[in-house]
Amino acid sequence: MKKLFDKELAEALEQLCDETCEAMQLAKQSPDLDDLSAVFAVAFLKLGMATGFVEQRHPGFAKEIEEKRQRVIAALVKEQQQNKH
Repeated sequence: MKKLFDKELAEALEQLCDETCEAMQLAKQSPDLDDLSAVFAVAFLKLGMATGFVEQRHPGFAKEIEEKRQRVIAALVKEQQQNKH
């Protein structure tokens, strides 16, 4: 089986994913809105960095993410509309 990433990129992605998960765990424990916004900012930053790393080796990856994000949003909107009726 062909590896998707070399060792260096795989390790960097793993670290960013771990840091993103850690930020989200902190968000769940956040006592106030300011703390919550700070940990969300860190999580978004880490996800953006991870996306950038992959995009460097696999051009079009970020576009694919956005397309999938839009499909998920459309499906959620459709579901909400169906639940209203």
